[in-house]
Amino acid sequence: MSKNVLVLMGSPRKRGNTDRLSDELIRGAQKAGHQVEKICLKDRKINGCLGCGACQRNGGPCVQKDDMGDIYEKWLAADVVVLASPVYFYTWSAQMKAVLDRTFAIEQKVKDTAFYLISAGAAPTEDYMKLMLESFRKYIGCFRAGGNREGGYVFGLGTNAPEDVAGTEAMTKAYEMGRAL
Repeated sequence: MSKNVLVLMGSPRKRGNTDRLSDELIRGAQKAGHQVEKICLKDRKINGCLGCGACQRNGGPCVQKDDMGDIYEKWLAADVVVLASPVYFYTWSAQMKAVLDRTFAIEQKVKDTAFYLISAGAAPTEDYMKLMLESFRKYIGCFRAGGNREGGYVFGLGTNAPEDVAGTEAMTKAYEMGRAL
């Protein structure tokens, strides 16, 4: 059964390691017959959350008029959401963190979604990625409408220069994860 997959690319570097890993997941997902859309967050205007709570009081729409409206629509239509972010100081890039904070507006509407994480960074071992993985898992837990789950994750370890992830086991894992969605 074909799934609707949304990949949110939180890297500010085009063709960087996280971007390359997400492209491999996309290649695998498309090979398996899924419909995939990738949004590069660096190319979108996304303001930080105001913390005003208006979205919770008014049934969901954020009072800010930026590119999050389009992302909300695609997110809620997705069966699978892939959060692709390089690891910066053990956690999300600023581009991804802004989006995650803004999903407070749809927190009560997200349901039956499989979440995947793709991350890359100079960290030499997965031990350095513990905070990123814990943050990812806790984030999924914020959506209480039901049926949401962790699908999997891939880390591109020891990658710093944009080409470092090429030919690694992480690329193979990303492709296979995409095929298995």
